[in-house]
Amino acid sequence: MSRQPPWLLWATLPAVLLVIAFGLWLHLERIGPTPVDQSWLEFAGLDRGSVPYWIAVVLAEVGGGTGVVICTALFTGVFVLRRRLRSALFLVTTMLAGIAASEILKAIVTRLRPGDQLYESLGFSYPSGHSMGAAALAMSLAIIACRRHQLRGPAAQEAEAQAQAPRMGFHWSFILAGIWILGMMWSRTALQVHWLTDTIAGAFIGIAVAVLVDEFWTLTAQKTRSPRFALWLAG
Repeated sequence: MSRQPPWLLWATLPAVLLVIAFGLWLHLERIGPTPVDQSWLEFAGLDRGSVPYWIAVVLAEVGGGTGVVICTALFTGVFVLRRRLRSALFLVTTMLAGIAASEILKAIVTRLRPGDQLYESLGFSYPSGHSMGAAALAMSLAIIACRRHQLRGPAAQEAEAQAQAPRMGFHWSFILAGIWILGMMWSRTALQVHWLTDTIAGAFIGIAVAVLVDEFWTLTAQKTRSPRFALWLAG
């Protein structure tokens, strides 16, 4: 089973620490919007009723709590029906871990949202739950698609012959994941319900959680003493 590239695994730790450190700084210093936050909000603002406004609203609805649950349930159901239980387990645990990390950080930082919202949103602002959910879901699906593609390729057969775990490479699905994540980040700031740094933090958390959870299940499959369980996790 292919594993994450070492550079990606090592990059997740400083990214998560940066998100936590920035959040603690916001909390301890009682910082509102940074100059970058304020400038971006003025630049990205929309007019109510415009086409970009309704696009942003659709993204907000899809990326909300109900939308994320429905999307996760649909993809999980498809994976279960196709007997890809490892993919289903990976997706569900990633989303649960991402939601837990995001909500805990929100409760600690307690950053207020922008005042003039174009779309009603409640709760604290840092990090963006929509951006986290979009990143966790998109990154998880991209990893699943990439691994599925590599399992059918000659690189996997060569690595298996050499008794080595192949490393995941680039796959076009990561481009789609990036577009979806950036679109959700734009939506949250364009609707003036989040500061830019909220969305960056949410995206970092979602990506990091997907990478780390995938690595956890990969190592679990490799180290388990039960061949049947290992085969189940590899599916």
